[in-house]
Amino acid sequence: MRLPWAEWEAPSTEVVEVARQFVLANCYDPEVAMQFFDDMSDIN
Repeated sequence: MRLPWAEWEAPSTEVVEVARQFVLANCYDPEVAMQFFDDMSDIN
């Protein structure tokens, strides 16, 4: 039996760009928020 989340599908660049815009528009400290996106680029 395989679980649906057992395999990782990397998000498309379009999804990442929209997410980045949304997070930066709604965050308190953009420098802290960008750290998460920098970490994500290491995964891809």
